[in-house]
Amino acid sequence: MRTHGLCVGLASVLALGAKAQDPAHADAASTLGTWRGTSLCLVRPSSCNDEVVVYRITRLNVKDSVAIDARKIVRGQEEEMGVLECGVASGGSADASLTCAMRNGVWRFTVRRDSLVGELRLPDSTKFRDVRTARAR
Repeated sequence: MRTHGLCVGLASVLALGAKAQDPAHADAASTLGTWRGTSLCLVRPSSCNDEVVVYRITRLNVKDSVAIDARKIVRGQEEEMGVLECGVASGGSADASLTCAMRNGVWRFTVRRDSLVGELRLPDSTKFRDVRTARAR
């Protein structure tokens, strides 16, 4: 009986450790890295242009916060668009969400494994951009 209890306890500890290391369980670390894809305009006509984008996500010194260094590809070269500071929330499953507030809107992204999708909504809630990216290898 004592051996069974020890085995159950050990199995529980090992399972918790495996869950913490499982990449399917998201946290700020699961968002880090380079992401490549598209950012499409949803409001036409506007000054907005469809873009091929590269996002480099790094950890900030603030807990559950990251920075997105956003760039677009123009004539084969990366051009800076700016850096967003974002809060990270874990969905408790394979998802993490990023919220990046700025003066003229809010970016929201969801990370699911090797996919980062998002949108930019204007202050009046108009969906202005749609983003679809994949983790770069």
